Amino acid sequence: MPRTTVQVTESEVNTADGDTRETKQYRVTIPKQMAEFFDLSQGDGIEWSAGSASNKMELTIHQE
Repeated sequence: MPRTTVQVTESEVNTADGDTRETKQYRVTIPKQMAEFFDLSQGDGIEWSAGSASNKMELTIHQE
């Protein structure tokens, strides 16, 4: 299965009280083969959690 990379977007956000704060947003893509295997559609969710090993992740697919 192909590997994906993490994309990080950093920006400043204005709060309601006039202050600004910095935010980071992380984005990953899902390989096409994985999306097709799980028959994912727009609006389906993926729940991420730590796996049993320090470098493993567990995914739970929530289909609408």
